Amino acid sequence: MRTTRTALAAALAAVLLAGCGSGDDGERDGAGQGPEGGHATPRLPVPPAFDGGKGWDEEAGRAPSDTGAEPVVAVGGTVAYVEPSGDGDGDGYAVRVRDAATGEVRWTSAAYRVPATDPDAPGGPSAPRLTAVRQGDRTYLAAWAVGERTDGALTKEKETVRIGVYPLDASGDSVAPLHEVEIPVNTQEGSVQARDGGAGLLLSWRSAGDHRAVVDLGTGRVTRYDDPAGLIPDCDSAMCAGSTVVAVTPDGPVVGGASGGIRVPGGWSGEDIAPEGVETGRTFVSGEQNGTLAGVRDGMFVARWRAAGSAGSYVWSAHDLASGRLLASTVCDDDGPDTPSAPVASPNGTRLGLGPVLFDVRAGTGRCLAAEGDRPGVTVTAVTDDGTAYGTTGPGAGVVVPKGTGTPEALPGDTLVPAAALGKGALFVRRGDDDALLLSVRQAR
Repeated sequence: MRTTRTALAAALAAVLLAGCGSGDDGERDGAGQGPEGGHATPRLPVPPAFDGGKGWDEEAGRAPSDTGAEPVVAVGGTVAYVEPSGDGDGDGYAVRVRDAATGEVRWTSAAYRVPATDPDAPGGPSAPRLTAVRQGDRTYLAAWAVGERTDGALTKEKETVRIGVYPLDASGDSVAPLHEVEIPVNTQEGSVQARDGGAGLLLSWRSAGDHRAVVDLGTGRVTRYDDPAGLIPDCDSAMCAGSTVVAVTPDGPVVGGASGGIRVPGGWSGEDIAPEGVETGRTFVSGEQNGTLAGVRDGMFVARWRAAGSAGSYVWSAHDLASGRLLASTVCDDDGPDTPSAPVASPNGTRLGLGPVLFDVRAGTGRCLAAEGDRPGVTVTAVTDDGTAYGTTGPGAGVVVPKGTGTPEALPGDTLVPAAALGKGALFVRRGDDDALLLSVRQAR
C-alpha cells in the first residue's frame, strides 16, 4: 500500500485526542497491534462494550465516494474494502479482504478499472462501490462503478455499469474476478443503485420509467426487467401501473406496485404473508394494495405495511425471501426510508435491523425505535448476536440500545458508532483529514 503504519498513526491522532473522557476507560495497557504487527493500536473512543486499545487499524487510501456509502462491508468473518491499486494512474482499484478478528489479509484482487467518465462532469470519477450478496450457499463481493460506454453501439444507453464479481472464499494475490459484467444504462434521470436483491445483485435506474437488471453472481448471467407489469398474469392498469422489480427469489422476481403490494408471480403474494394488524387486498383508493419491500439481506427481507384502521400507523415485518414466510413483526409508527435500503444483520444472522426497527428472527419478535415523546428516532447501524444495537438519531448523535430493555441510551458525544458488529468486536469506519478511508476493528470486552 502507498501509506505506512506511521501515517495511519498520525491520521488517528486527532481521534485519540478527541477520545479523552469518552465511553472508553482511557487506559492504554494491553493495547494491541495493527494487522501487520509492530505498532501499538491507538486507543479509540468506542462504546463501553469494546476495548478501545485492542484490535487493528488500516488506512485504505483515498477511495473517493460521492454517495455517502463507503466502499467497505463486513461479511462472513471478514472486512472487505476497495483501495487504490497503487499503479498511479488514478483509475485502478483493488478489493482487499481481511480476517475480521486478526486483520490478516486473506486475499487481494487484481486491479479493477472504473469505466471512463466525462472529464467535464462535476466531481470526476469515483471509486467502485462494494456490495456483498449471499446467493445459495456462497457469498460474493461485487465491485461496481458507472461510466461511459466505449463500444460505439448506436443505442440510447450511453453509460455502462462495470461489475467485477469475486467469491468471498477466494485466496491469494491478484485474484481475477469470477465474472466481469457490463450492463448498458441511461442515467439522465438519476444515478444507478446496486444492492443485495436476494438471488443476485439487483441494479436499478430510471430512464423513461424504472428499469432493473439482476446479475446471477454464480454464473454471471444478466436478466433485465424493463416491463415488470408484463410479469403479472392478471395485470390491470389500476394494479400494475408503475410496477418495479424489488427483489429476486430462486423462483422469480418480486414485483412491487407503485402504490404498494408485493408478489412473486406464480408464487407468494403480500396478501398471503402479511402480519397481523394490517389490511390486505385492494383495500385503498384506486386499487392500491398494502405492503412495501424495504430491504433484502442474506435471504431475508423487511417489509412495511399500513396498520389497519389508521392512516399514520405501520406494521413492520421480516420474512424469508424464498417462501415469504413471516419471521417476526412489530408495530412502529415510522415509515422508514423512502426507497429500499440495506438492512444490517448480526454476525450469526439471527438479528435484523433496518431504519427504526429491530427483529430477532429466531425468537419471532420485533422492536420499534421510532421517535417517542422528546426522544428522537433511531436509525440502526449495527446489531450484535445478543441483540445489543447501535445507531444514530436524527441529529446524528450515537446511541446504544441494550439487549432486553429496548430503551435507547445516548453515547458520549465523541464516541464512535459501530458500522458493523463482528463475531467478537465491531468495525468502525471514518475518513481521515486527507480523506483517506480509515478502518478500525476493536475487540469486545
